[in-house]
Formats: sequence, structure tokens, C-alpha cells
Amino acid sequence: MVKTNDILIQIRKAKEGNEQAYTFLLNTYWNDVMRFQLSKIKNEAEAEDITVKTFARVFDKIHLYDEQYTFKTWILTISKNLYIDEFRKSQSEHISTQ
Repeated sequence: MVKTNDILIQIRKAKEGNEQAYTFLLNTYWNDVMRFQLSKIKNEAEAEDITVKTFARVFDKIHLYDEQYTFKTWILTISKNLYIDEFRKSQSEHISTQ
């Protein structure tokens, strides 16, 4: 288990654009995000697609991360919101094809 202080150090480095810090965070949280997506989407390829989108959004918005919250909670909130967006999009496409 990675210590909270180590996570904060890597987050701060990532905010400065450090690619190794990004890799560290991706490796640390990838399985958590994939498990979350697989609990919602039974298709592994679709779950992986949203997981990739989650990390792209995380790294794009990392400067907005507030350290008073746990990083895992922040990432999973982003992942949940992307899942909801994809679900709505698929529902909209399903309705328009009928």
C-alpha cells in the first residue's frame, strides 16, 4: 500500500508536469478505476475505454485537485461522471435509432 504522503508528493510533481509522477499515479490507481468500471459495465473493452478517458481527464484537470479530499475519491468521481456521460450517450443513440 502506498502511503498518503507519497501520493501527495507525486500529485504535486504531476501538477508540475512530471511524467514519472503521472505514470506512478496511473499505475497506483488503474486497477481501482477498472474495477469500478467493470462493476458498472460488463464489457471489458468498454470499461477499459472509460478508464483511459478517466486518466486523460485526471491528468488534464490535475491542477484543480483539492488536497483536502483523497485522490482516489477524486479519480473515482471523475470515472463515475464519465460512466454517466457514456450511459446517457448510449441511451440517446438507442432512442434515436428506434
